[in-house]
Amino acid sequence: MPERVIFDTDPGIGAGLDADDPLALMLILASPELELVGVTTVFGNVEIARATESALRVLEATGHSHIPVNMGMSRSIDGVLHAQSEVEYQKHRDNIGPVDHARVAAGRSDEHAVDFIVREVSENPGEITLIAVGPLSNLAMALLKRPQLAEEVRRIVIMGGAFGFETEFGRGNVTPVAEYNVWHDPMAAKIVFESGIPLMAIGLDVTNPNVGTVLYEDRLSELIDVKTPFSDFLHLICRNYIDAPRFDWATDRRGCILYDPVAVAAAIDGSLFEIKRLPVLVETAGHYSAGQTMPVLRSDDDEAHLIDICVDVDGARFVDMFVERIAALRDSRDVAS
Repeated sequence: MPERVIFDTDPGIGAGLDADDPLALMLILASPELELVGVTTVFGNVEIARATESALRVLEATGHSHIPVNMGMSRSIDGVLHAQSEVEYQKHRDNIGPVDHARVAAGRSDEHAVDFIVREVSENPGEITLIAVGPLSNLAMALLKRPQLAEEVRRIVIMGGAFGFETEFGRGNVTPVAEYNVWHDPMAAKIVFESGIPLMAIGLDVTNPNVGTVLYEDRLSELIDVKTPFSDFLHLICRNYIDAPRFDWATDRRGCILYDPVAVAAAIDGSLFEIKRLPVLVETAGHYSAGQTMPVLRSDDDEAHLIDICVDVDGARFVDMFVERIAALRDSRDVAS
């Protein structure tokens, strides 16, 4: 039986460097090991309405409009939205136009994402896995609303954190010590990390060019060279990475780091990864270090909750799996069209 999942995400099609969320959603849809129960959206890469619009567009393009999309938290659980995010959101409005609010209103579920998570998990105890690839605000708020959820969730797989095991990239990418998703809502991350729910963390240590988890231009061409409506949609999602690379490492070989699809792959096939089980502290109060995720290499606290931290990955095997499955999704969609 496929594993039933709720996908918590902050996608923004066309909004700068944000191809990985839509591609992760496609990978779920292309994977028989997973059954997508619903999509919940959260602020992060983009404002909440655009995240919801983008999720709806992916489901439309893949023929899965029947799957509910539930709009969630628009800022952190303590009410913070970084000024940097406000600036980025305005850039998105200026560069790719306003959010299609009519599509959002017509397509999204009336149920708030937090309520959707609480209801689905509590009605199906032990059956629902949460794959979260944005700030953890929806998940934390669900746990605050229903503490029993900690015993009812099957497991959580997240893309978040930087744990320092990969020496070049396993550190912060929005501050020197904080990964972007955790930085947006450190308190939410702390709540989720300390919830006691079985949790696997896919951080910056295994989402970088050194470990090969990149969709380079030559592999992308395998998906978009045959021109169809679906391949055009794939190109739309990825073109910012290919047409205007903004990473130093991308000067010689352009590509898209598959941050969020790596988290989906971890839910599908844990054999791709090397894992260390350690407690993790999340810094919530530091003026300069908020959002830092610190594995505790030695702990005398027998009650400390252990996190499965992915510290290495077979990048080549992962990319092969990703390209093969997205190609199959493309072909099945084009036949259906």
